[in-house]
Amino acid sequence: MLQRVTFAILLFVLLPFAFAQAPSAPGKPLPPGPMQAKIKATCTQCHNATRITEQHLSHSDWSKELEKMEGLGASIPEEDRSAILAYLTKNFGPQKGAAKTPAKRTGEAAN
Repeated sequence: MLQRVTFAILLFVLLPFAFAQAPSAPGKPLPPGPMQAKIKATCTQCHNATRITEQHLSHSDWSKELEKMEGLGASIPEEDRSAILAYLTKNFGPQKGAAKTPAKRTGEAAN
């Protein structure tokens, strides 16, 4: 019984790491720009740049992504928020590729 409980606890604790994207994995580079260094420093602590470069979101959707990342622990200074959104929208907006919406989390209700 103790082994099953220990296994269940270990599985519960380690499962999120199994799905995390390694920040050290090589990713597509971020384009030059005034916010490149701040985005790289903030965002690639948890995932590589490919997580950003493969998305092509609207300004509104990038704003929602930033809010979601803040909810997950990212620190985005309020004074940089507009410039970060401008950088993301300019370089990874719908005009740069097929428009996508942020992926829904498992169990999240569709609107």
